Amino acid sequence: MHILRHLHPAIIHFPIVLFLLAASARIFSKKVPAPLIQLLLLFSIAAGFLALITGLLAAGPLTWATLPNLLRLHMILALTWWILACYLYFTFAKDTWVSLTIWLFASVLLLATATLGGAMVHGW
Repeated sequence: MHILRHLHPAIIHFPIVLFLLAASARIFSKKVPAPLIQLLLLFSIAAGFLALITGLLAAGPLTWATLPNLLRLHMILALTWWILACYLYFTFAKDTWVSLTIWLFASVLLLATATLGGAMVHGW
């Protein structure tokens, strides 16, 4: 279990960077090829899944009732982001204001999740 505490922080940076790159390209650029954006999103989802799993394992044998509130919120936000990222992948061809709103919301959600994670690790 000791290695998992170090594995989660190492993995977590990949979905953050990949998703924010994909979101920035999708929202602000028409020059980035759509297949590249979709590939970044797919890798972000895969890395996010690994981060979710390693995070759950690193949390240890806690039950939902015994989780600290900050960790519980972090887990809820992370899972919500991952579900939204999957939705964006499977509805990628739709370029509507709803899709744009979800891209923006998922980006903010990911940043909030990362901030909570940093607060727990660094004790802000």
